[in-house]
Amino acid sequence: MPMRRLKPPAAPAGVIACAIACVIAFAACSSSAKSAARKDVTITACTSSPTGGHPTATGSIVNHSSKASLYTIHVKFTDSSGNGVGDGVAAVAKVDPGTSATWHANGTLNAKGPLTCKLSSVTRNAVPTA
Repeated sequence: MPMRRLKPPAAPAGVIACAIACVIAFAACSSSAKSAARKDVTITACTSSPTGGHPTATGSIVNHSSKASLYTIHVKFTDSSGNGVGDGVAAVAKVDPGTSATWHANGTLNAKGPLTCKLSSVTRNAVPTA
C-alpha cells in the first residue's frame, strides 16, 4: 500500500498577521530602548598603550530611566587609518535611577599609536527587585 503524505494545515491569516505585528512592535520597542540607553553613556577617555598593549576606554553613565539598571557597553577601537583594532566590553551591575557611575573597557587586541573609541552598542536592563 503506497504511503500518502499529509500536508501541514495552513496557519489562519489572523495568526500570521498577529505574529508579524508582534515582531514589528518588538523591534520598535527594542530600538527605542537601545537609543535611550545609548544616551545614558558617554566615553570620557580613549587610551592606547605606549608599549602596544591593550587599549582602554573609560566613560560615565547617567541612568535617566525610572528603575535601577544593569548596563552592558560595547566599544570599538579604531586606529588612525580607520582600521578596527579590537573591541571592549564593560558591564555595570547596578545604576540607580538619576545617579551616575563610571565604566572601563579593555580592548581585545594590542594596539599602538593614536586610537578612536566609538560606542558600538549599549543595553540597559532593569535590575530585578527582591
